[in-house]
Formats: sequence, C-alpha cells, structure tokens
Amino acid sequence: MAVENTAQLKYQNNLEMALQLQASPLEAAVTVQSDASAEKIKIKDIVGNKSPQEDDERGGNTKWNNTQFDGVWIPKPNELYDAEIIENSDKLATAIDLQGSAVMSGRGVINRAKTQRILEGFYGPIISGKTGTVTTAFPAGNIIAVDVGAAVAAKMNTAKLRGANKMLTQAYVPDEAERFMVLTADDNDALLTEIPATSSDFKGAYGGTFQDGKIMGLLGWKFIHLELDNPLLNTIPALATDANSYRLNPFWVKPGVVLNFWQALRTEVGKIPEKRFMPGYLAGTTCAASRTQPGMSGIIRNLKG
Repeated sequence: MAVENTAQLKYQNNLEMALQLQASPLEAAVTVQSDASAEKIKIKDIVGNKSPQEDDERGGNTKWNNTQFDGVWIPKPNELYDAEIIENSDKLATAIDLQGSAVMSGRGVINRAKTQRILEGFYGPIISGKTGTVTTAFPAGNIIAVDVGAAVAAKMNTAKLRGANKMLTQAYVPDEAERFMVLTADDNDALLTEIPATSSDFKGAYGGTFQDGKIMGLLGWKFIHLELDNPLLNTIPALATDANSYRLNPFWVKPGVVLNFWQALRTEVGKIPEKRFMPGYLAGTTCAASRTQPGMSGIIRNLKG
C-alpha cells in the first residue's frame, strides 16, 4: 500500500507541474473559481441596473427604486478522465515520471477536458433564477451575421471584428474588460489576407500584433488559436457549427464566462484486481462553465473551408 501511495503522490505532483507548464488555452481567459459545496453552484449574483432619481420638487416625497436581483447557476457535470492499464510496475514507474507517457497523456486529456467544458458552457443556455430553474438560450441578437463585410457568406474579416466590438460596447461592457475570441487556422489565414489587418498604414487604428504567422491581437481582441472541429473535444465540433455548416466563433470578456471546479484534479495509481493485478493510472477533472450576463459574449458566424 505504501508503494502505491508513493506512486500516486509522485503522479499527482508531476501532473500538477506539467499542467502548470502547459494549461488549457481558454482557462486564463475566463474567471476561475473552486466551489464543491453543492451539486448546483451559484456562480454570480446579478443586481439590476438603476437610473438615478432626481429631486425635482421642493419638499417632495422620496422616489424609491425597485432593484431586481437574479443569479447564474452551474450544475455539477460528470467527471472527464484519462485512464490506462500499464503492463508492469517497471513501466508504470517510467510512465509517471515528469516526462512519462502517463503524465503527458494526462496533461493533454485534462486540458482538453477543461476546454470542452468551457466551450460547452459558452454555447449552452444560461441557468438563472433564485433557485436556478430558468434556462435562457444564446440570444440571437448577440450573433454577428455570416455576410457582414461581404455581399455573400464570408470567412472571418475585420468588419466582423468591428461588429463584435460594437455589440459589446452597445451592451455597456466596460472598455477596460479584456476581450477574447477563438480563431481557427482558417480564420487566421482569412484575416492575414485583409489589408487593414496587416498593413502598417492601419497599425495605429487596428493595432495588429503577430507571432510566427499568427495574429495574436487586433482591434482590442486577444485571439486564442484553437481548432473548434478537433474531434478530441468530443461535443464541441457539433456545438461550434450551425445548421448551415457555418463556424460559430465565440467571443467574450473575461467576467462574461465563469469556470467552476468541483475537483480540479483527481489522480489514482494502483493495481487492478480485475486485470490480474496489473498496475494502472487515472487522471480526472470535474468542472463546468457558463456565460454570466448575455451582453458580455457573442458569436461570429463564418464560412468554413
């Protein structure tokens, strides 16, 4: 038992270190919290906005406001995990080293699990109400049309980026809030063909930044390069594609998406009686995400291919 405990501790520590070195590309772009106190977690209290009352009559009565209160909730999902049987104890010891196969595989699966849960929460409905019983689908008004900047269905372009910025500003999102958007390789390539994105003449207005052929920022957006059609993300290729086969690129400000962990990382290492006591490992995470307020996020429809 002591040997198995030592191996599990080693695997846990090495996997935690590997996850620090390479995290989910979306995790740093959302608000992260840990709350395992219930099966359904209230992630945000929403207090309605009010306009000021004016004292416009001498000796008049006080005009009382009626503040509206609401909340956003996330239900606990199933754990997503990586598990594998190793042929013998010697191979297990190598696998759980910092550069071992179990650590590398576990890191990849855990990061993809976080990415999957964040995007599932983004595309899914907001659960609200005093007890989390009201569901609201993604608002149609927060979707930038596929033909913006063109006469027909088009790929990603700067006109769509401007439209996304305009949408957030008109929803009274503070200018200082960090703005994020997912770009695929196809979206990145489409933007590279646009003169406003790459020409030095537009540098002052558009503020493009580049690294190794990728656009990292433009018009105040911080781009996260991620393939939404990656089959290893399980549910995401279908969620990120509409009925017309257009890509649905998500954009948001950091307070607009919350990721909650019930258990950020669970690891198990031991011998499995059902498999002739061969050693095995497991690494899992239990987390879920949600958009918070509708005006803080949106979608751009883009032509694929």
